[in-house]
Amino acid sequence: MTILKAFKYRIYPTKQQTVLLNKTFGCVRVVWNHNVKIFNKFDKNQTEQQQSLTSTQLKQKYEWMSEVSAAALQQKEMDFKTFKKNYFSKSRKKKIGRPSFKNRDSNQSYRLPNQKFILRENTIQLEKIGKVKLVVRQRNCQSR
Repeated sequence: MTILKAFKYRIYPTKQQTVLLNKTFGCVRVVWNHNVKIFNKFDKNQTEQQQSLTSTQLKQKYEWMSEVSAAALQQKEMDFKTFKKNYFSKSRKKKIGRPSFKNRDSNQSYRLPNQKFILRENTIQLEKIGKVKLVVRQRNCQSR
């Protein structure tokens, strides 16, 4: 028998941190949607696919994107590359559909590499956002 642990975190950001989180969600959404747009434009009759802009190039194009963590944007870029790899994988048993655009009404989230946040007992230090209060709920799961 294996015992797995799962943690749920509830964060309590200040008003200023909420604004920064929403900006991060928006910028990550821009990176994803840009990649989806380029991916969906590709036609089988074309010989070459148009290259999408990198997160750095998008930050240069849209100055307001520099207000958020570059690591979050780069992570979303890597997530899309992983999606493309899975989409074109010949060994995949179940075919996945084309990517869809994200909007502000959908689930808002972003990921950071381990080096870009510090988890403490009752706070989490997020890059460009600061220390955010949190409450941890631990759950033990048993698998057979």
